[in-house]
Amino acid sequence: MRRFLVIAAACLLLTGCGQNQVDAMISEPEQNGLLLEQAEITENASIKLATEWDVYDPSVEEIWFWIENDSGNDVTFGQEYTLEKWLETDGGVQDWYQVPLREDVGWESVLYLLASGGKQAGCCRLSLFDNTFSAGDRLRIVKEVEGQTVAAEFRLEEGTAVSVETPYGFGALEELPERYGAAEAAGSGAVIYTSRGVENGEAVGTFLEKVSLGIPCQLRTVQDFGEGMPMDIDVIYEDGGFLWKMRSGGEVTQRRLSFLVTDGTDLFLSDGANWEFGERFDDKRVFLVPPEMGHAWVAEVEAMTEARLFNSAIRYTLWSEDGSRSVSLLEEDGVVSVFLRLPDGGEKSWTETLPADSGAITALSWQEDGTLRLECETDGGASILTLNPETGEWTQLMICGLPQAQVAGWNGRGKSI
Repeated sequence: MRRFLVIAAACLLLTGCGQNQVDAMISEPEQNGLLLEQAEITENASIKLATEWDVYDPSVEEIWFWIENDSGNDVTFGQEYTLEKWLETDGGVQDWYQVPLREDVGWESVLYLLASGGKQAGCCRLSLFDNTFSAGDRLRIVKEVEGQTVAAEFRLEEGTAVSVETPYGFGALEELPERYGAAEAAGSGAVIYTSRGVENGEAVGTFLEKVSLGIPCQLRTVQDFGEGMPMDIDVIYEDGGFLWKMRSGGEVTQRRLSFLVTDGTDLFLSDGANWEFGERFDDKRVFLVPPEMGHAWVAEVEAMTEARLFNSAIRYTLWSEDGSRSVSLLEEDGVVSVFLRLPDGGEKSWTETLPADSGAITALSWQEDGTLRLECETDGGASILTLNPETGEWTQLMICGLPQAQVAGWNGRGKSI
């Protein structure tokens, strides 16, 4: 049974009324005007709701969940959900009560379609609710889908591995002990590769599923084959891209990449939306897991790649080292999509068409001054140009194999001068 509280009463509960008052209000809800309606959680529902974790530290602000459709039919649903808190009083009364939304919060009018057998992720942001959450809270997300009311429960406990500092349950790679190998990583959630085999290999599949749902997540692998120092690798998926970090011999190196791809045998992080586009632009890809250790998930990554190419025109994305900007090549030749993170925390993105007669892009790279360098192939040979993403200004460095100073009638923006 689910009980809904009016916002005024809920705020009274949250602003320091005495325990006797709370007991009276909850034990006699009808007399106090608290019970507005009742709803049943659907038992044995064909729609399932689950949270990413069962327990979170109270510092966490976002609770990711997913809806799974086992109904045998396509279903539709909106963006909205409710959040309920389990209350227990000294008088022995126990029940779920709805947590009110903040007065300035509303839901967008969006209709989602979920095919039979499919999953879709959502994010419950605790900041949307008019409540102060703390350790010991028992909560559940409640959502109505095609006439079924389903719920997913979670708890807040101090000191839990999943916190605002460690959102995926892992500490920073740089802060691990100098020698962090199989013994130290045992039971940590990392995938461990040794000469004896693989421990916790199923975490790779869990990571891939979360990526396919768009849920921010992390995979840690530890390679400890008994010779030399272990190799520790973190792959963090956030904002639609991957941060790859490797520590070996005490040194940490990192790269930002954009996609998960496969050559039919192994799994890679790549800047190409599929294997062929990575090859075309001489992609500096890295292994997701050690060679010949990812064959069990090749079909899953192939399916992700197929869906990506079907749903997006992006074929190649290159990030700057600091993650503040990216450029994407689109299916249409000569068109690039540029993304910037602004100093004030905002974001900006737009598409640019290369100046006339620039040719087909063959290579691109971010420069230390923040400009984008593009190498192109033309009918007469080659051209090199740069784009300043702050101003949108194109500069031609070379055309047809000649320096810009020797090219008559070119002012850097494809116009005669």
